[in-house]
Amino acid sequence: MLHYSCDSHVVEPREVFSGLETRFGSRAPQVVTGWKDRPGDFVLLPGAPPIPVGRFGIAGHRLDDPATNDLIARGYAGLNPGVLDPHLRLGDQDRDGVRGEVMYPSLNMLTFTLADREVAHEVFRRHNDFCIDYSSAAPERLIAIGCLPLPDVDAAIVELERAARRGVRGFAIPCSAPLEKPYRHPDYDRFWAAAQDHRVPLTMHIFTGVTWDMGLPAHWGTPAGSIKGYTLAHTSVCNTMADLICGGVVERFPGLHFVIAEFETGWVAHFLQRLDHATYRTPHEAVDYLTRKPSEYFRRNFHVTFEDDLAGIRTRDLIGLENLLWGNDYPHHDAIWPNSMAVLERIFEGVPDAEREKLVWSNVIRLYGIDAGALG
Repeated sequence: MLHYSCDSHVVEPREVFSGLETRFGSRAPQVVTGWKDRPGDFVLLPGAPPIPVGRFGIAGHRLDDPATNDLIARGYAGLNPGVLDPHLRLGDQDRDGVRGEVMYPSLNMLTFTLADREVAHEVFRRHNDFCIDYSSAAPERLIAIGCLPLPDVDAAIVELERAARRGVRGFAIPCSAPLEKPYRHPDYDRFWAAAQDHRVPLTMHIFTGVTWDMGLPAHWGTPAGSIKGYTLAHTSVCNTMADLICGGVVERFPGLHFVIAEFETGWVAHFLQRLDHATYRTPHEAVDYLTRKPSEYFRRNFHVTFEDDLAGIRTRDLIGLENLLWGNDYPHHDAIWPNSMAVLERIFEGVPDAEREKLVWSNVIRLYGIDAGALG
């Protein structure tokens, strides 16, 4: 059986950020080697803690192994060669039994939090050009997802149209909108219309909120930095989905496709049941022109990725077989690479082959219009 990962990552090279300080000075994010006597390469964003680049490339290693810290301290030099070289990455796919990957950002997940929108626009433009070049090595096996500078609607439309014309096949947007302007706000409608016209899936990946806390309560901590924040991170995207559904966005724009990435899936079935009942209890909280239950909009317009989530597999009939997408998270530290096939054998125990085929192959092939014939 063929497998295609719908949640993997690129690790953006230095070139995506180099020279920004010449134009923007201290407003620009930078990649530096060494930071306050700490070895390695670091992403420095204004107003944010330093993020070690090496942390994004330790698939196959445990965080509680001291040797992993040594690998992180090597920065870019510690990454598997295939992470930066798309031709070599095909070998990393083969090692894991994968025929292709949809790849989200790594360093630029953090750029969504930048308050300086002019800088964010330029970084995302560079990111998208890098994605185009990277994917060109094997366009059906390497699908790199671009980034769009929402909540800036005008800039996001311009960049969507520019990058889509150049071949970007899907885009990341913030998984949580500003609290003062959620995605149900009519100001976003021109953007939803453009995305629908271009038929590009829109991904909302964990850690891509417009703020570090992704709109979660301060006492929970951040999803990237605390036990509560990470455990409860899915509630942020639950809030986003409720706005998109109950605010009428997917009723007005039925051709939109959203991918909820790396929040796992064990919570989805209960959330949909709860959202249906809440909309029945307090219908005045939703727009008055909905024609379906919220769970029905979800099954038409949304997809969720899983990695090794047994709870999600056991409730797959309640979530929807057509809505689940598997990903190995390569090369991040949560990745199940290079052991994906063994992990899938465990969580798919008792799952019919026809269902498994949808979850690991045909759902993503259909969503991104991948030429399966080119994959062998």
